[in-house]
Amino acid sequence: MTHSEDATKSWVKATPQVNSDGNVTEWRCYYKYTLNDYSHTFDERALIEAPSKAPGAYTKAELLIMIREYHLDDMFNKKYHAHVTPAPVLTRDNTFDVNTLGD
Repeated sequence: MTHSEDATKSWVKATPQVNSDGNVTEWRCYYKYTLNDYSHTFDERALIEAPSKAPGAYTKAELLIMIREYHLDDMFNKKYHAHVTPAPVLTRDNTFDVNTLGD
């Protein structure tokens, strides 16, 4: 399983922009992932190339396709992995002798 499969996903909000006919020209969607003590809300836009539907005619499933949930899953996996993986410890070797290297 991936982190995104274990995460709780929830809609924060979806805001439509409509034209003078009342059809959606763009969605701005906020979609939240939460796993353990980590959460991240994605802010995604989806442009509608051929506006033909009012906001209420859409489904959540359609919105998830438009904002590419598979991509958000991938991005959450990377963000969560970085959150739970300790940063590498860097040390400087002040005793290193450059003269031991070949020319």
